[in-house]
Amino acid sequence: MLKYLIDAKVRFDDGEKAKSRQLFISAYNENDRARHLFDSVNANSKYWWMLPEYGYSTTEYPIGNVVSGLPEYEADVIAVGMQKSGFDPSAPVDVCIDITGFLHHHILSFLKYFSCNPVPKLEFAYTEPEHYSRKVDTQFSLDETAHVRGVAGFDGAHVPEMINDIVIVGIGYDHSLVGQVLSNKESARIVQMHCFPSLSADMYQESILRLDKVSSISNQNAPDLNYFATANDPYVTAAVLSEAYGTLSRRQPITNLYLCPLSTKPQALGFGLYYLSDLRSSPASIIYPFTSRYSRQTSTGIGHSWLYPVTL
Repeated sequence: MLKYLIDAKVRFDDGEKAKSRQLFISAYNENDRARHLFDSVNANSKYWWMLPEYGYSTTEYPIGNVVSGLPEYEADVIAVGMQKSGFDPSAPVDVCIDITGFLHHHILSFLKYFSCNPVPKLEFAYTEPEHYSRKVDTQFSLDETAHVRGVAGFDGAHVPEMINDIVIVGIGYDHSLVGQVLSNKESARIVQMHCFPSLSADMYQESILRLDKVSSISNQNAPDLNYFATANDPYVTAAVLSEAYGTLSRRQPITNLYLCPLSTKPQALGFGLYYLSDLRSSPASIIYPFTSRYSRQTSTGIGHSWLYPVTL
């Protein structure tokens, strides 16, 4: 059984938070759940990363170790940020990344970075919201248009034949981004992955209501296959993606495969784990609709915190 299929997630409870960690990294924003975990974790070094997409000025920086002046290109963000956080690949230490405030493409880039720069122990953390701030109308990206492209390190060598191209989309709230991905790959067959169980009882219904806003686009692609993976477990997500790929391949050989994680942050982590484990030598990519501005606050309340050990 592949390593990512092991259900290794654990509750990031008070006992786990009290354990001494070497390097803890989080992205600063207005969500209480990100700040609460940062304050409560015990670590030798803790760093807030100021992502350019949130647009903070220097007068708005939090107290503590701050990493600023980060570039926009996702691979450079991680390389520069790790260097500014005092990380030396030649003398690696244990690292814990809180993905709550990071964007999906940053999560993927962390995986790629640590696959090339292994550490003794790598953990990812995530804190659930109780609710999204404006329910079904919550805005995540603040730009109306996006540039759909492959994520750095996850852009495979594709074949010219496109007779059975597949796009597997993790369905989330941001219907505008979903619509732009579907438009970009309108000749491909669309497969939907939904968060079920969702992070809370109302979130699955809210994401479906948002998806209805792009139904005129998605219907052109006849999305007749739907898969479901729990919203807070990347290992289950990776396993479901593996199952979906196997099922689709048995029906008809896939020419090019595109994965697009637009749902929860843990599901994005699962997309990346699956790709790095199974798809590196395949005509497959992880694509993402990149925008330059994201909302600083999207949630209310603090839900469960989870810890995801990862071996690359």
